[in-house]
Amino acid sequence: MTEVEGTMRVQNKSIFMGEDMQSRRHGTNEKNNRANIFAGDMNKAFDPITQKKQQARKQAMKIVTDAWSGDRKLDESLDERRMKIREHEETMKESGSMLKWINEERASLREAHGLTEDSQEEQDLRLLEKQADKKPLTKEEQARLAEIAEAGGPTEYQQHSLDLYKSASEYKKTYEAAQKGVTQESDAIKSAKLERLKHDPMVKAAKSADEVLEAASQEIIGMLYDEAKDHIDEEMEEKKEAAEEKAEKEEEQEELIEKRKEEKEKKEEFIEEISEDMTTILDADNIMDDVQKEIKKIMEEMKLLEEDMKGAAVDTAG
Repeated sequence: MTEVEGTMRVQNKSIFMGEDMQSRRHGTNEKNNRANIFAGDMNKAFDPITQKKQQARKQAMKIVTDAWSGDRKLDESLDERRMKIREHEETMKESGSMLKWINEERASLREAHGLTEDSQEEQDLRLLEKQADKKPLTKEEQARLAEIAEAGGPTEYQQHSLDLYKSASEYKKTYEAAQKGVTQESDAIKSAKLERLKHDPMVKAAKSADEVLEAASQEIIGMLYDEAKDHIDEEMEEKKEAAEEKAEKEEEQEELIEKRKEEKEKKEEFIEEISEDMTTILDADNIMDDVQKEIKKIMEEMKLLEEDMKGAAVDTAG
């Protein structure tokens, strides 16, 4: 499954990382973008989460590879044993063929001499074979061998058949040794297969690899959680600083408003004082007008009085 850019697969779950978190992890923040143009790949190389994933995969791969290598060595060992079995079986086949030929040759030789298996010469041959095999002999058998020796030893037929018998003994030993080798190799193969079934290295390795990847996944989840927590704490700190800065600006704004309010009040008081002064001045002007009117009135009255006085003086002079 193709992973979406900005996601990470952990325990078959996609964990999404915001752009800011990706920028912080991969060193692509605008503040240091120019510094990271050349060192972008280095940031990926030193990304702890990427390193943890690579280490876990490498360790899991080593576990599986080592188990596979051991399993391959076991297979190679089993193949070698199977090859030995085939070699032993080939030896058994050849030895068996020779034994069959010798037995047929001895039977033909007996028939050529006109003997049967119950004849005395044939019975003596069985005794000579027993002596050749160095098997325990009874007193009667020892006495009969002594009689054969005194009579000149084995007959021509007995000697020829005895030589074939001795050759057959060697082939028989070779056959039995090969047969024993087949049994041993077969038992070893069965034992190895049984041991593999009991302690399947590949299954065990796969389980161990899964445990390594599971542990790494849990650790990566913890790392992502810590990283997200740090990012949230950082954002909260930035928001707190922004809030404090906003509060400071609001406080400055309130102080400015209060100052302007005070200035307005002072202006209003000043205007009120001026208004009062103007009222006083206007009132004074009105009073002066009244006084002037009174004076003018008096003056006019005095003028009339003066004219009257002049008129009276003329009248008196006449």
